[in-house]
Amino acid sequence: MPKKFINPPGMKPLGMYTQVTVAQGGSIAFISGQVSADAEGKVVGAGDIKAQAVQVFENLKLALGGIGATFDDVIKFTIFIVGFTQERRKAVMEVRSRYISAEHPPAATMVGVDQLVEPELLVEIEAVVAVD
Repeated sequence: MPKKFINPPGMKPLGMYTQVTVAQGGSIAFISGQVSADAEGKVVGAGDIKAQAVQVFENLKLALGGIGATFDDVIKFTIFIVGFTQERRKAVMEVRSRYISAEHPPAATMVGVDQLVEPELLVEIEAVVAVD
């Protein structure tokens, strides 16, 4: 599906994301918030946000594969971080950079939260995907 990544004049991204993404044709898929649970539902990386972020992105990769998509098809992420700090943000972004295009990063929103559905979870990410 054709996608456009646009940073309009006067709107500089503050990080690795695009201000506006446009998908034309095809379908839009919404991936529920993924957390650092393995195939048995056990939390991976308790107390370690970087380890949790890796598991979250691996879960996103599985979800994308389930619809015949890749990270190149993601047009928007929403990232929730428990106890938001710059160190936690940087840890998640470092992991994220291993999975997404630096040339055409998706639109993104990052939100600091008090807690997620389970107390040991530190990061949750949902995605909007443009698929053919």
